[in-house]
Amino acid sequence: MPQGIFTMSRFALSLVIIGLMMNMLLVLLLLGDAMLPMRLSLSAAAALALSGGCALVAGLAMIEPRQMVRQSGMD
Repeated sequence: MPQGIFTMSRFALSLVIIGLMMNMLLVLLLLGDAMLPMRLSLSAAAALALSGGCALVAGLAMIEPRQMVRQSGMD
């Protein structure tokens, strides 16, 4: 395996792990918010959810190779 592909896969996997950790942190903060008087602002929750989702989708898109699909016409 070439060195560039290995580095790209490691970066993609780290993006997936970061995205999952951000989503788990968001769930913990929101669950803890119901039990503790500390409030999490909606904009902070939205930013955490958006950045975690983007990191997860970007990492998964980098891992999954794209294949060109040739559509055959109806002759």
